[in-house]
Amino acid sequence: MQLNHVLVRTTDLDAMTHFWRELIGLEVGARPPFQSRGAWLYSDGEPLIHLIEVPAIGGDGCVDHMALEGGDYETLRARLEAGRADFRETSVPESGDRQLFVRGPDGLRVELLFRNGEERPK
Repeated sequence: MQLNHVLVRTTDLDAMTHFWRELIGLEVGARPPFQSRGAWLYSDGEPLIHLIEVPAIGGDGCVDHMALEGGDYETLRARLEAGRADFRETSVPESGDRQLFVRGPDGLRVELLFRNGEERPK
């Protein structure tokens, strides 16, 4: 597996986009048509930081989750079920990429991403 992206919550999408674009040097790029307002920032042609606008930042802070890409979907899903993990399955609009969102200790949220519904190299 490898790190795919980090999702950051913000109350001011324009200011946070400016921060990542102008100060850090990432580029704004394509984003699937999610229902939420947000932006994706790219490094070397790959989306690295996902932004989502929220009305307020709670006690969890501004980092919502980290995403790991790759691995064996069926094995990971079976392991989560066997361990009675708190998880949910979704898919990305248009691309059909599969996602498993898992809750860990201390409120940790991890997204496991599988491109186009297929297993990726480990």
